[in-house]
Amino acid sequence: MQAGYKARKVGGPVMACRIWLDAWSEVVRICDKSGIRSIHEFDDRFSGTESLFNWIQDLEDELSSGGVFDRRLLAERVSLCEEAQTRFEPQDDLTVENRRRALAESYFELGQTAKADALFRGWLEDSPQWGWGWIGWSDCYRFTKTEFADLNRSEQLLREGLSIAGVRDYSDIAERLADLLRTLGREQEAAEFGQQAQTAANILGEQPLHNHLSVTADKRPKVGRNDQCPCGSGRKFKKCCGARNQ
Repeated sequence: MQAGYKARKVGGPVMACRIWLDAWSEVVRICDKSGIRSIHEFDDRFSGTESLFNWIQDLEDELSSGGVFDRRLLAERVSLCEEAQTRFEPQDDLTVENRRRALAESYFELGQTAKADALFRGWLEDSPQWGWGWIGWSDCYRFTKTEFADLNRSEQLLREGLSIAGVRDYSDIAERLADLLRTLGREQEAAEFGQQAQTAANILGEQPLHNHLSVTADKRPKVGRNDQCPCGSGRKFKKCCGARNQ
C-alpha cells in the first residue's frame, strides 16, 4: 500500500494502480484464508501504517483517475466495487452509498449507460431519499468524458430528486441544479434554485454552501485535494467539486 502512495507521487495514478491492484489481490487472499468478512475486522487484525478502510477508498479514486488514461482501470474499478460489496459486510450507509456511486459511474464511463441507469434507478426506488444518488446519476450525464453527455437528462434527474418528499441533502441538489441552469444560460431559474438551496441550508442549520461549483477562485474555500469535500458528499474534494473545477 505504501509503495503505491510513493509511486503515485512519481508516476501518477496509473503507476499507483498497478501496484495497488496487486495489493488488493493480496488483501483478498488474506481475507479468504482468515475468514474475514468486514473491513474493520481486517484493520483490527492487521494494524499497520495504512488502514484498509481508507486505502480502499483511495484505490477506488485512483482507478477512476487512471481510467482517463487507461480505460481498463475503469473495468478494474467495477470489479473492485462489486467484490467489496459482496465480500464485506456494510460498514456504514455513507460508505455503501459512495461505493454504489463509484460502481454506476464506472459503468457509465465504460459506455454501459443502460447498466448505470438500471443500478441508479433500482437503488433510488429502494431509497428515494438518497439525495447524493440523484446528484451522482445526474453528474454522469453532465460531466461524462464520453459521447453520452445530455444536460437535459441531467436536469431532469435533479428535478426528479427535488420532487421526492423528505429527500436528504435537498440544498445540495438545488445548488447543483442552479449551477447547471447557469451553464444553460437560464439565469433567472438558476437564481430561484440558488435561493431554494440557501433557504433549505438555513432551515437545516447547515453552513452556507457558497455555490462550490461556480464561485471564483479567490472566494472558494481553501480545501486540500485529499480532504473531504465541503459540499457534504462524503467524497474527497478532488473527486467531487474539485474535479468539476479543473
